[in-house]
Amino acid sequence: MSGNARARAAFAIMIRVSTRLCLASLLVGLSLSATAARADGIAYDVKITGIDDGALQTDLEANSQLVKLQSDKPPATVGALTRRARDDTDRLTSVVEAAGYYEPKIEPVIDEKATPIQVEVKITPGPRYTLAKVALTNQAGTAPPDIGIFDPAAVGLIVGGPAVSGPVVDADARIARLYQVKGYPFARTVDKHVIIDAATKTMEVTFVLDAGAKARFGSTVVNGLARLDESWVRRRVKWAPGAPFDQAQVEATRQAMVSSALFGTVSVAPNGPVGPDGTVPMQVYVIERASRSLSVGGSYDTTQGISANVGWEHRNLFGGGEDLKVTATGGTSDNSLATIFRLPDLWSDNQDFVSSLILDDQNVKAYSSIEQKGQVGFERHFDPTLSAGASILAEHARVNEKVDFRTYVLVGTPVFLKKDGTDDLLNPSRGYRAAIEATPYSRALGSNLTFLQSKLTGSWYDQLSPDGHYILALQGTLGATVGTALSALPKDHRFYAGGGGSVRGFGFQEAGPLDKFNDPIGGRSLAVVSAELRTKITDTIGLVPFLDAGSNYASEVPDFKGRIALGAGIGLRYYTAIGPVRLDIATPLNPRGGGVDSPIQIYVSLGQAF
Repeated sequence: MSGNARARAAFAIMIRVSTRLCLASLLVGLSLSATAARADGIAYDVKITGIDDGALQTDLEANSQLVKLQSDKPPATVGALTRRARDDTDRLTSVVEAAGYYEPKIEPVIDEKATPIQVEVKITPGPRYTLAKVALTNQAGTAPPDIGIFDPAAVGLIVGGPAVSGPVVDADARIARLYQVKGYPFARTVDKHVIIDAATKTMEVTFVLDAGAKARFGSTVVNGLARLDESWVRRRVKWAPGAPFDQAQVEATRQAMVSSALFGTVSVAPNGPVGPDGTVPMQVYVIERASRSLSVGGSYDTTQGISANVGWEHRNLFGGGEDLKVTATGGTSDNSLATIFRLPDLWSDNQDFVSSLILDDQNVKAYSSIEQKGQVGFERHFDPTLSAGASILAEHARVNEKVDFRTYVLVGTPVFLKKDGTDDLLNPSRGYRAAIEATPYSRALGSNLTFLQSKLTGSWYDQLSPDGHYILALQGTLGATVGTALSALPKDHRFYAGGGGSVRGFGFQEAGPLDKFNDPIGGRSLAVVSAELRTKITDTIGLVPFLDAGSNYASEVPDFKGRIALGAGIGLRYYTAIGPVRLDIATPLNPRGGGVDSPIQIYVSLGQAF
């Protein structure tokens, strides 16, 4: 019997059995319906109406017990549902008032005759009050110490704007910090007086400040060190003894400690009251992390296949924060061994000596190569977000370009400038990143190549909702090569578009022009843009629709002649403590004919695409 015939026979048997059981099921269902309703609760639908403010609508639904308990804990009776709606009235009134509407009317309407029962929470928010006045005083009712004109906007309060309660609450810490960066280490707000005037539809707020004593930085003690040399910590202290106290310098010192990855705990704070000499002692307290760590990782994409890596790191090799990292990678298309050594504070604070040695064996569609690279240079950290570097690079490679072999030795002097103003390394929700890299290569043994290669990358992140569940992410990359013809440029030094970190939907390096064998040609220049809408369904699960576009070009700089590859898809994110796990499924929107481009590409890795 064929598969279709078996399926039809099984379907016929199912119909006959279902018919015979129908009457019995109906009788049993009727007899148990009342019991089931009592045991499982009554079903209802709920909607909140009357609100035009999208953010307020979201807050109302997030705070409504009618909404939260609708599926997981339905009420046993209509009376219980009525009590739930009545309890929601006070709760939602507070939410509406917090948004600046202080005369709301909230009326739950329950339609018991509908199936399921319909619950409509009708809200008339009333007029939105404005913030008319913000004042600052001390506990005696007089003016606090003078540190300049007090601007409410500096603490997030806009006079004439909506009288929203959230910024008023947040202003406590912000006002205290205004004084903490001006020499008052123990400044704090101790009270606030809020007047809501129904006649004028306004709010007035007076903050009561206890500024405490003004101080200068005194002596600093460092506690908690086990293996790290204390001089490393003291070099990162941003203040000078005797200088006016400044909380911004305290925070910068702590950030310098945290960003080093040497500590599990960092506390930087005044260590006692202001002394008779007007100084406040300071304490830096740390708990060191384990110096050694082992890491493992992996990735997969349809074109490159599987890749796994294992790394070992020692973050305090000789007691001065020296970092040694060794990483081995093995996979379908790439096998490598990389060693990086970093010596901090060489000749100057926040200036690192960096050296690396990389052995790499690549086998991709455009070429295969065996390469050795050695590099030494310096990196300068101007602040936690801005760094620059320069180095000398020597590389030797033997490249199989599918039609010929090429062996070369190149010497380059790479330089870079990077800015990272985002809030998270693996999962940014706001801010931007920008980097420019340039490497002049000069001819060396066995090579007549002299050229300049550069790349500019930038990304931008905008949190579209207060809860962080919607984030718009954009990225762009431009590359250029001047000083040599495309034919003279080794294939492992060309720019390529396509793959998980480029135009998704196309194979690795395959979004640009192909040769007669359908192998990537590569280019002297590159232009790629990407856009993602990162949405969270739950705290751990997210969906990310995305669109990528770009190509590589034979010209020295992108001339945008010819086809631009377009790819789109949907991504799944699983958020963990160390970052999101990424699964992207993409398809080419303008594939080339003849089955050159596969209809589906899959990418799996740790961290966002950019």
